[in-house]
Amino acid sequence: MRPQEISHRDSVCQLINAPLLYRTQVGIFVLRVGVALLMLTHGWGKLVMLMEGKGSEWMDPLGIGATASLALCVFAEFFCSMAILIGFLTRAASFVLVVNFWVAVFVYGDQSAWPQNELPLLYMICFVALIGAGSGPLGVDRVLAQRLRCNSRAD
Repeated sequence: MRPQEISHRDSVCQLINAPLLYRTQVGIFVLRVGVALLMLTHGWGKLVMLMEGKGSEWMDPLGIGATASLALCVFAEFFCSMAILIGFLTRAASFVLVVNFWVAVFVYGDQSAWPQNELPLLYMICFVALIGAGSGPLGVDRVLAQRLRCNSRAD
């Protein structure tokens, strides 16, 4: 083999054989940041709508009033997404978003229209995964756990 071929093979082998812990940490980071950034785009529009006083134009799937329903959506989709983006209280923020999407699919959504529910279900699955995984080592939760000297790791 030529030296160049050996070098490419070694690079590929290093990528494939990277320690499982490292690959998992990168995967959690990409999932957390990616889904949070995408969700922020949904939350931003709702935040603007709420700030412009257009809450009465929103739906009321829970019977608490349109403006209150919009405020809950803004809290979930904007503020909880910001928390997930930086890895702050990731599990709690993800739980709030799971509830938000559960309402969107099973209370407000049309169960007979599968394509309409596909995106909210996909988001819900991502947030359920983050409830299990936590923020990973590259989030504020890890720093807080170290400062508070928690016995368990804040992954």
